[in-house]
Amino acid sequence: MREVFEDRTFRKLFFSNLFSGFGQGMTMIGVSWHLVETTGSAKLLGSTMLVSSIFVFLIGPFIGTWIDRFSRKAILQLEQAGGFTVLALMAMWGFGGAYQGWMLMLIFLATTFILQLHYPALSAFVQETFDRKQYNQINSLLEVENQTALVLAGACSGLLLEPVGLHVLLLLNALTYLIAFVMLLGIDYVFTVEKQAEKDVRTPWGESLRQGWLYLRERRGFMIFGVSALVPFLTVTLVNLLNPVFVSQTLSEDVSIFSFGEVAYSVGAMAAGILFAWISRIGGAFSSMVFYYLLMVLAFVLTVAVPKAWMFVLMSAFIGWCNVSTRLIRQNVYMEVLPNRFMGRVMSFFQSIGTLLRMLLLSLFTVMIDTTGVEGGYFVLAGLLLVAALGIIVSMRHLSS
Repeated sequence: MREVFEDRTFRKLFFSNLFSGFGQGMTMIGVSWHLVETTGSAKLLGSTMLVSSIFVFLIGPFIGTWIDRFSRKAILQLEQAGGFTVLALMAMWGFGGAYQGWMLMLIFLATTFILQLHYPALSAFVQETFDRKQYNQINSLLEVENQTALVLAGACSGLLLEPVGLHVLLLLNALTYLIAFVMLLGIDYVFTVEKQAEKDVRTPWGESLRQGWLYLRERRGFMIFGVSALVPFLTVTLVNLLNPVFVSQTLSEDVSIFSFGEVAYSVGAMAAGILFAWISRIGGAFSSMVFYYLLMVLAFVLTVAVPKAWMFVLMSAFIGWCNVSTRLIRQNVYMEVLPNRFMGRVMSFFQSIGTLLRMLLLSLFTVMIDTTGVEGGYFVLAGLLLVAALGIIVSMRHLSS
């Protein structure tokens, strides 16, 4: 990993992502907690997540074609400039008045859109810029960076949110986007699939999407794998709805426990990133994924079965470890199997499927939490993981052959 980190381009990318990830993490934690605490209900947060999911689902396929057609560096900088603008304006408003519900929804929506755009663009950038033999190390280092950012975000949110207010937190987040933007300016980058992209520009959007779909349809094992492999990430995004309600109402704890849970998740995820290269040499990719899925199921069950703050924090660490480990395996499979010119469309296709599932579950959870309690949501996620583990097993014989 030392050789990779000595690369000037990678270092700039690493620290740019560190700053932008820190800002994204603080924004999501701050807004989510603010929505639950100010209303005393999960409905506004659930509705906000549902609206953002609908928006992302509608534009998701187009995000993929943008990534395949245009400079990935420019896309990353565009998202950072947009994040800075939105958060800076919202922070200025907070210094003069109280936030309205639609404002918080706008912040959440903008951050969700940035995240939806960021990861496919980043994957395409890495695949395009670096050597194939470096993918494993680069993905591990970027995951460590991402989780370091989230550890810092969770700690800072817990310490700063109540003393200084959401508006100051948003201002700090805006500045992190600005720093990330400036750091990417110094990267030497060449859009290597520009000629193919020029052809795609003359291709209608619908035809471009159809080409991505045809590529996937011809590889059924990969289709099953892709849908099953996004389930851990899907469950973690839904936990962002369940956790603040669980901590506030079931555990009767304050924002510090919620933030400690976020920090523990990131510590577990960081450990996965550091140990991934070593662990991946011990067990096969697919069998390891099934093991991590089952471990996540156990973590969700124990969170509900032992409703204590220490158990919540401990299980958050296990969930972080399992989610990141499966994501790294998925990322390596994508980079090894997919042609670079299809990377954006294929990843966005799977993200759209994940968004559709998230919309359905958010609709269920938003109604269910306030009527039957938050605990049932964790059991639903555990069941979904069991089904996904079966999907990985089914796809194993297709992709391993």
